[in-house]
Amino acid sequence: MIDKSLERINTKSISLRSEKKAIPVYFSTNISKIKKKLTSANYNFLKALGFNSIYGNWAVLSDTNGQISAVIVGLKKIKKNYSKFFIGSILSKLPKGTYFLKNIPKTENINLLALGFFLSFYSFKDFDKKIKHGKNTARPILSLPNFPNLDKTLYLAESEFIVRDLINLPANILNPDYFEIYVKKFSNFHNIKLKVVFGNDLKKNFPLIHEVGKASSKKPRFLELTHKGSSKSFNITLIGKGVCFDSGGLNLKSSSGMLNMKKDMSGAASVLGLAHYLIRSNLKLNLRILIPCVENSVSGKSFRPGDILISRSGMGVEIKNTDAEGRLILADTLTYATEKNTDILVTFASLTGAARVAMGTDITPFFSTSNEFANLLKKCGDKMQDPVWQLPFYEDYNNELSSTITDLNNAPLGGMAGAITAALFLKKFTNNHKMFLHFDIYGWNTKSRPAKTYGGLMQGVRSLGAAIEEKIPTSY
Repeated sequence: MIDKSLERINTKSISLRSEKKAIPVYFSTNISKIKKKLTSANYNFLKALGFNSIYGNWAVLSDTNGQISAVIVGLKKIKKNYSKFFIGSILSKLPKGTYFLKNIPKTENINLLALGFFLSFYSFKDFDKKIKHGKNTARPILSLPNFPNLDKTLYLAESEFIVRDLINLPANILNPDYFEIYVKKFSNFHNIKLKVVFGNDLKKNFPLIHEVGKASSKKPRFLELTHKGSSKSFNITLIGKGVCFDSGGLNLKSSSGMLNMKKDMSGAASVLGLAHYLIRSNLKLNLRILIPCVENSVSGKSFRPGDILISRSGMGVEIKNTDAEGRLILADTLTYATEKNTDILVTFASLTGAARVAMGTDITPFFSTSNEFANLLKKCGDKMQDPVWQLPFYEDYNNELSSTITDLNNAPLGGMAGAITAALFLKKFTNNHKMFLHFDIYGWNTKSRPAKTYGGLMQGVRSLGAAIEEKIPTSY
């Protein structure tokens, strides 16, 4: 639940007070430059070690009583690109104690350092353990009395824990029933309104969501969260694909293709993470979070290739592939979303394998009807270590979505430009919205790296959150 995700952040890992007994941490590009800050014994020890101050190398020094007296962290770069989370990750590995960062240079982003420090403690293994704030005494504490915007950094860490926990939960736990319970907890935590649509009401009002999810014993549903800022607030609608498990339907995936399909709800997890950050930051926003929640299963009730399904918008969709189900549930959700005014309309979805082929696992492709906002988003992604890249709504590819028997098909057979044709499919249900953004995320980290453990990963959220914060005060 959300409370478990948040309680594991351990906010007391950073202190805003100036701790008199804190152990100093010195950053070095050459140990001769910090010689005066060290005892002669410690300096000579570093020389004997051959400490070369290479970026990320570190050494713990002791006093004559065997107690830690200082820590040296190398910052000499021998290549151009280093993870901005690297130093924070290193500091998280320090022995128990309170540490004061003495001479951190301006080239190191203190906010990303702290975020890397927080995120390095993440482990899904302790999801069900009762870890209370301040009780985990094995962790180091950073003393940062002049820390700017600690609250925002903490909220980003909280969002990441929420997103990672949800993606990492196996599908036998995180099914549509559990997801609804989780979202209820989320709404209670933030004191926001929740509406749930299921059963005959879902079949009548969201027919595509019903069709995709009807084969599962865990019934499909539509979840709507509403956060009201004020009548004059900026309106944002966040839509997340909530396929709790994707077998591929009758177009059954291979065993390897199905292995990580518990993560096919990473879009829904992402919009909850982003909403958490925006609400906690107390921005003047009206937020709607819309989650179509289903399992794409196989049974006698499964929708079939060749079926024609009528969407909420009235458009007919010819089913070419039941494994292209995400765009179907998002289509009905987008139609519903545009029936009310919204300034920004956003979808997050682990939608296509083509996006991975184009961008790999680290870079999140996105589509935007506003090039101005897309440029801002790209800059924010670079700043927040959350790389994103714009792909085009290339209108000529709309022909690939045509159908000889109804309005459009859900999966062009050619297999080319799959991420673009999927985005164009979604765009048809936006009522030509002037500020529509679609993120085709992966939501998964294939190997452990600084501040990123193997498994579920939040992507696109930090970049969009920062872009929203920059956009609202200047333009709305």
